Amino acid sequence: MDKTQEIMQKVRRIELMARRLTTATLAGQYRASFRGQGLEFDDFREYQPGDDPRFIDWKVTARTGTPYVRRFHEEREQVLLLAVDASASMRYAGGAANDSKLEYAACIAAVLAYSAARNGDNVGLLLYGCHPHFYLPPAKGMKQCLRIIREIISTETGGADVSPDDVTSEILRTQRKRTMCFLISDFMMPPDKQAIGKLNFRHELIPLRIADPAENNLPEGVGNVCIQDPETGAAYRVNMSSAPLRQAYNKAVRQHKESWNEIFTQLGISMLDLQTDADFVPALRSIFTQRSSHFAR
Repeated sequence: MDKTQEIMQKVRRIELMARRLTTATLAGQYRASFRGQGLEFDDFREYQPGDDPRFIDWKVTARTGTPYVRRFHEEREQVLLLAVDASASMRYAGGAANDSKLEYAACIAAVLAYSAARNGDNVGLLLYGCHPHFYLPPAKGMKQCLRIIREIISTETGGADVSPDDVTSEILRTQRKRTMCFLISDFMMPPDKQAIGKLNFRHELIPLRIADPAENNLPEGVGNVCIQDPETGAAYRVNMSSAPLRQAYNKAVRQHKESWNEIFTQLGISMLDLQTDADFVPALRSIFTQRSSHFAR
């Protein structure tokens, strides 16, 4: 099977999965969870007793000699941006039965994109950490969903992690309107509170951190091995059986995650921790439910 056929098979598999989950499992929850951005001006009408005087338009009133108020309607349309990390570390798959982190990200992105499409919302894609970065402006419809899946699956990873500040700058440059931004990454890059805070101030940010369970601990009993950094190409020979090495690695992994967790907590951002060997639907459902409860207050 050539590479094109393999990509199309993966796209088709993810598409069918996303359609099934969106219809059978997450139907209705998306709409209740992600609402439009406030009120949008509609028209003027004459003032009637009981109207809120704050909505009187004094320019129109002065011009006509009759009090007029501004009418508004709820701006229902939402814009989603799926910002997906496509750096080389996202190609990692620790077990033969597991998808790579990037394929897992594609599945999540597909479900979110189809949920948006079924609700008439716009959804766009930013792939970063690849060369060059790829940006697909927000649009509606099922064709847009298929394009998003295909672009993620077929992207040529190989780049190094992009700094949070670079990602933030690119999102702020392309998204003028307030956007629901899903930042889907393994967050291997150094933590940056200022960049994340700037992005969360302008847009509504939901980080999804993807990890492979095999990354949490070094394998035991394998002795001396040669390992290669997928992003820099640097090769190292290490003794996996070394207790100090294993302890140092575990500590570094834990501290890196805790650094990111602290930033999200300080900024009041709800972050989802996902692993490639686990079903992501319950986690998405939980965040949908959380947001629905918030809007219901």
